[in-house]
Amino acid sequence: MPADDPPVPMEEPEPLPEPAEEPPVPTVDELVPPPADEPPVPSVDEEPEPPPEPAEDPPVPTVDELVPPPADEPPVPVVDDD
Repeated sequence: MPADDPPVPMEEPEPLPEPAEEPPVPTVDELVPPPADEPPVPSVDEEPEPPPEPAEDPPVPTVDELVPPPADEPPVPVVDDD
């Protein structure tokens, strides 16, 4: 080995970056919304309202109402003379 060559300096390896911290896992208390200031109180009526009366059935149409009235002048059949 020739003595004229200077020794090659050893490079220090760069330190590995530390792994990123994982975000904290939320607890159940953090996931559940806080209760409302005043919870809704169900109202209780003193007397319940009576149910509404059932609607009356519509009148059943008769046969005369279902059949259309005859035309004023019935059409006259046309006979061709051949």
